[in-house]
Amino acid sequence: MQTLTANAADTWQPHRPIEIVVPSAPGGGLDLVGRTLQSVIQQDKLSSKPVTVINRPGGGGTVGIAYINSHSGDGHYVSVQALPLITNRVTGLSTVGVDDVTPLAVFVTEPVVFAVAADGPIKNGKDLVAMLHKDPSAVSMAVSSSPGGQSHAAAALVLKAVGQDPKKLKIVFFDSGGEAVTSLMGGHVTASATPAGVVLGPSQAGRVKMIGIPSDVRQAGDLANVPTWKEQGVDAEFSTWRVLVGPKDMTAAEIAWWDDVLKKATASPEWAAAVKRNLWTADYKDSADTKVFLAGEQKRLTSLLTDLGLAK
Repeated sequence: MQTLTANAADTWQPHRPIEIVVPSAPGGGLDLVGRTLQSVIQQDKLSSKPVTVINRPGGGGTVGIAYINSHSGDGHYVSVQALPLITNRVTGLSTVGVDDVTPLAVFVTEPVVFAVAADGPIKNGKDLVAMLHKDPSAVSMAVSSSPGGQSHAAAALVLKAVGQDPKKLKIVFFDSGGEAVTSLMGGHVTASATPAGVVLGPSQAGRVKMIGIPSDVRQAGDLANVPTWKEQGVDAEFSTWRVLVGPKDMTAAEIAWWDDVLKKATASPEWAAAVKRNLWTADYKDSADTKVFLAGEQKRLTSLLTDLGLAK
């Protein structure tokens, strides 16, 4: 099987620069994954042609998908995506979804971290819960996703777990986690829910305080001191993932080339260092397993968003 895959990969090689499309603004979680992938492919000489990262934010990832699909069946164009690849269709935000792309890989999973301003009145998760009990509409939450996306779903789960209507929470949507955390530091919102990697730096600088993670158990490393929501009496568990997709109608040879490159890239020391640095959990799956994974996630997320009252 490995020989067949290698032979298939040899039948297609890029003949012009590769574009990794990031459907969010620079500095967010998707951007970190895209630029890490670019760096590893180039440093390890996994492609004979240059690799560039293009930021095309908007529409919860749909602008990026529209761009790669303007090059239908062309393996030179790929996009890093997250839960909105599935949730946008479930929430009615877009008709574009997982059926409109070619699944190539699952890269990592990443915890969603809730944070507040370091000098604000909220000191821990219980303080935020008390505010939510008093008046959820008075709490503004910055999230780094489209409606129903990873950060929004995590916030809605927490709100439902404390007995409140998720639709009453004032959600402020941003095109990246970096923008959401910047808004928090500027005092424009009460709290934020973002991927862990984008809030760690501001936390270490003393600008924000991480107060809760929707997880079964505490994370390791730099997140070891951040309590889970369950420790604080809130039964909420959620994490996000990062995948790579290509346009519709990619050939088997193009897919095989990406399988070969991504297997090598995610096994490299540079990738392992980035996983640790950005607080990701390595979870590489090849194109075939990614297709199965996304089908399962479609069922899970449709059920979850319906339960939260966010499905259309």
